[in-house]
This record gives sequence, C-alpha cells and structure tokens, in this order.
Amino acid sequence: MSKPILVGLDPKRGDLAPLTLGAAIARLTGAPLIALAAYLHDPITNAVAGGMVEEDVRNEALRTLEAQTEGTDADLLVSGGPSPARVLHDTAVRLDAAMIVVGSTTKGPLGRVAPGTTAERLLHGAPCAVVLATTRCGIGASWEPRRVGVGFVDLVDGHAALRAAAALAHDAGGTLHAMTAIEPLEWGESAVIAPYRSDGRLETPRAAAQRALDDALDRLQPEVRASSEVMIARAADALIELSRHVDLLVCGSRGYGPLRSVLVGAVTHRVVRDAHCPVLIAPRGHSAPLEATAGRSETTVT
Repeated sequence: MSKPILVGLDPKRGDLAPLTLGAAIARLTGAPLIALAAYLHDPITNAVAGGMVEEDVRNEALRTLEAQTEGTDADLLVSGGPSPARVLHDTAVRLDAAMIVVGSTTKGPLGRVAPGTTAERLLHGAPCAVVLATTRCGIGASWEPRRVGVGFVDLVDGHAALRAAAALAHDAGGTLHAMTAIEPLEWGESAVIAPYRSDGRLETPRAAAQRALDDALDRLQPEVRASSEVMIARAADALIELSRHVDLLVCGSRGYGPLRSVLVGAVTHRVVRDAHCPVLIAPRGHSAPLEATAGRSETTVT
C-alpha cells in the first residue's frame, strides 16, 4: 500500500487549496489521503477547566474539518499540540507519510510563506516531502500536475528530485520540464575569472550542464515526455520564472543537513515564497517513498 498523503488544514481558515492539491495527487497515485486539523493544546488551561476546554476545541475542529472535506475520500484526524507544525511533523512520522501538503499564511503578502508560520517551520526538518499550495497560485477544483517542472543539479539530491518529478508527471499523463541554472559570475576588479558572457565563453559550461541533464533524463524510469533547458541566471530567478509555465514545481533540499529531511537553503526559500505554482520540496538523500507513491499509475505516455 502506498504511503499516505497528509494534508494540513487550518480549522480557523477557509483555505482549501491544500486539500484540492493533496486530493488530486492522491487520485493520480492511488495513495491514501488523510486530512489533519491541528489545534493548540494548552495543558494548564485545560487542566483548570477539567478537560472541557480541549474537548470543546477538538469538537469544533472536527466539525470544521468534516465540512471542509465533504465530498472527498479523505480520512480525518484531529490532534492538538504545541504548534500545528509540530503536530504535522509528529503525525507524518507516525503514519510514515510520503508527503505533507500545507497552505500559505494570512500574514505578510497575500499567499506567501511568511517566517514563523506552519509552512515555514516545516521547511526546516520535515520528515518527508513538503508541498506548498499557496493561495496566490490560484488552484482550481480541476487542478492536476499536467506540466511538472523541476530544478536539476548533477548531485544525488538533484537526481532524486528529478525522479520524483518524472513519476508525478507520468501519473498525470503529462509532461516534464527539467531546468538547470548556471549562476553568472559578476565582474569585479578582484575577480580572477572573467564573468560569463554571451560571446562564446559560456558554451563549454553550458554544454556540460546540458549533457548531464540529458543523461539524467535518458535514465528516467518511468519514461515521460520531457524537455530540458540550461539557463544562465540566478537559480532562484530561473526557478521562479519556470513556475509561471508549469502546474507543479519540484525542488530538492540543500546539500547538507539531516538525511531524509527537508531542509531548505536561501534559493529554495525564495522560490517557495515567490513561486507562481505549488512547490514540492523533496527530502534530502531519500526520495524512495515519494517515488514509490508516485509512479504507480498505469498511465501510458505516447
């Protein structure tokens, strides 16, 4: 049986984008869908009230969750803890989830991930892939990842992100667009190496990056309709631009930190803040659960 997809819903908000996104991926992959409403547990207040406070909060969260998930096949969970992020993290570990799907925040610019929020905290140590369904993405009821984009670097985690993206594109019967960004060098008096320019000096590194990307695409299983591109741009700028043209953007975690955990660096953090489509962050060093959940569809791509 596939590992479940865990959707975090805020019982105090009406943002159903995470549920729409999680349900679509569950339909494509055949993975179980679990909707979780997390609430703050205040042990002192609850003890003084003889347990009545938590019972009331829990019942209200459950009623809201039932209304939010009406018409879906989601199993429902309601759980309290010191923070929604902690509840989602612990539940994902307990259920051995393949991914956690969460929304954006009401703080800061509309639909963006703000520091200190549930989504932002999950990006620093989640035990599985994290999918961010921000309200600014405009996710409709018919959303599917028909066009999956992925940022590729020729490292272990880059290959893992590519395989996960290909599996999701395969399940959707869609296309994969893989992109590698080569950072331009800025010119300065102390620079030892001249900056990349359009006069031909960039041809060798561009060609090497293109070969690595094409080789990785050739080894993909399952096979998908794929295109590739090497851009001369800041990585974050290139990925944000790519997000304008795809339904889902897949990125890897940064190259150090705990294995099997999501841990984002400056580039990925900016991407999830400014992307124009949902973003999936693959856990570092271990994409097998995500690949096993995706890639199960019998869709034939011709």
